[in-house]
Amino acid sequence: RALVDELLDEGARGEVLPFTVRVGAPARAVGTIRYLDIRRADRGVEIGTWLSPAVWRTPVNTEAKYLLLRHAFETERVHRVQLKADRRNERSQRAIRRLGAVPEGPMREHYRFDWGGYRTSEYFSILDAEWPAVRDRLERLMARPFDGSLAPRNPAPVPPER
Repeated sequence: RALVDELLDEGARGEVLPFTVRVGAPARAVGTIRYLDIRRADRGVEIGTWLSPAVWRTPVNTEAKYLLLRHAFETERVHRVQLKADRRNERSQRAIRRLGAVPEGPMREHYRFDWGGYRTSEYFSILDAEWPAVRDRLERLMARPFDGSLAPRNPAPVPPER
């Protein structure tokens, strides 16, 4: 509930544009995806995602990212979309690479946790000139058969740095 309130507050201030990721019928919420770090003068934006472990390694992430990427490039005409993942979260980095995003490297200790430690993030991007090839790749991935199973998985959580 706190995350939802925070996203709604940030959205009201124009800092982010949040969406709920829902699957199934009836639809159930399985995560959030949002535009953040919106830089109109630079024609750039970041996409951030949090998904339930129940939908990891399913087409949900691919489709959610595709929808926001398509809107960013084809409707908003951005030049650059960036994505980032905690350096320790190799699963998220693999998922971002799978989209076709280009690795740019780390931003060291740029975010301070409430408990005092710092996060290093690996940055990735997609440029407008790269979008047609990325779009084609994502559309091919989404065309693959999927049984719709969202069986819970037991991934290892990423512990905070201390």
